[in-house]
Amino acid sequence: MKRKLISSLVVVMSFFLFACGSSKNYDEAMKVPEKLFYEGKFQDAARKLLPDVNNSGKDQLLFMMECGMMLHAAGDYKTSNKVLLPAAKLANLIPTSVTKQISAFLTNDASTNYKGEDFERVLVHMYLGLNFLMLKDYEEARVEFKSVNNELSKIKSEDGSARYKQNLMAKYLTAVAFEMVGTENNDEKDMEYAYIEYKQIYALDSSIDFVKDDLLRLSKKLGLDDDYAEWKQQFRRSDKTRADDGELIAVFQSGRSAIKKSRGSLLQNSDMGPAIRLTLRTSSLKVGVTAAAIMITLKNAENPIPKFVKRSNRVDRVVVSAPGVSNEYTTVLEDIENTAVKNLEDDYSRLYKRVAASIVIKAATAIAAGIAAKEAAKRIKKLGGFAGLIGAAVGAATGTVLFSSIKPDLRCWHTLPANLQLARMFLPEGKQKVKFSLLGRGGVITTIEKEVEIKKGKKTLVNLRTLY
Repeated sequence: MKRKLISSLVVVMSFFLFACGSSKNYDEAMKVPEKLFYEGKFQDAARKLLPDVNNSGKDQLLFMMECGMMLHAAGDYKTSNKVLLPAAKLANLIPTSVTKQISAFLTNDASTNYKGEDFERVLVHMYLGLNFLMLKDYEEARVEFKSVNNELSKIKSEDGSARYKQNLMAKYLTAVAFEMVGTENNDEKDMEYAYIEYKQIYALDSSIDFVKDDLLRLSKKLGLDDDYAEWKQQFRRSDKTRADDGELIAVFQSGRSAIKKSRGSLLQNSDMGPAIRLTLRTSSLKVGVTAAAIMITLKNAENPIPKFVKRSNRVDRVVVSAPGVSNEYTTVLEDIENTAVKNLEDDYSRLYKRVAASIVIKAATAIAAGIAAKEAAKRIKKLGGFAGLIGAAVGAATGTVLFSSIKPDLRCWHTLPANLQLARMFLPEGKQKVKFSLLGRGGVITTIEKEVEIKKGKKTLVNLRTLY
């Protein structure tokens, strides 16, 4: 009998420990570094996170991603890669599955190792590639951009279909990297690879205007006369690249990406509440366990599945201008905030019914265990050290306290931009004064001027980030 009593207590108390157990709070650890980051003090922000980056705790991957982004924003691309490269390896070591995903929602996922959202794991490789591009290490950039495609191919829906079409920014920068290497080494195969990438991008989104120029330029350069004639007819323009020009590629990272917030009360949620009530109506409950008792148990519980909420993003696009050439406008190639919102809502739609069913089972189990423990306590005269434990577990409405401690895991990559944009411009060789006019709903917000050195036949990258 005593063994049965201990077993009942383990069911109740182990759930309580899972729900409440958590070491260092990520939000607390990020308060100061994030404040410094959004004040533009990127290096100071990164230094604050170094102890957490080097600590193999449950949030290490997230701290590495945050620190890597801070260093990237600071222009310290080399050190950023020293943080993001091991982050990419660590992300591959943390397994993901739908079953574990549902279970994690019911044990306070903040107590588990952070594995990263699907899109976050993809972006680690994209930023590694961008870092290598900025460092002019085009070979390594190509490796990382290819890794983006590898990550995308792993992300499947439950029916086996791909959940992502492409990361167009990574795909476009892949083409840029191959074209750069091909031009430097006079390697036709690399240029052909870049040409194929540009063709695929155009097939995915024909509204990206500068891809049309890429197709014209490379088909002409590769001697693909039939392709060139077809593009000329389709786009109603020809390649106007001048042999003495170089090229400016502006990468613009706008605003602040969405972050996770709570959906609020479990039972008051328009999806989860009805799903729990339906599960109760169609379930066979153990003796002594009632639907009313379960509803009382869950009255203070929070919806364990969070949602992404958009933050600030004041810049719609950027006008790139320089003396003697036509203005160019940036195009959004990767909409991070909308991807975050959509993917989590997709997850919610496919998981909430199963999470609701699991919650009902957990609540019923907790109540049944409490009843069993209480009955066992009546039969045992000498409980010793277990008496207080039973009182704590069975009291407070048999499980209400346990479920009130369920909280959604709000951890996510806070320092990401809302979206990634790009523009291309051909300029004469030499030092050029280039203006980047940031446009919002009310017109020009501000203008950034940079002196950029353009080299004949070369591509020069400029990387810009706004924080508002």
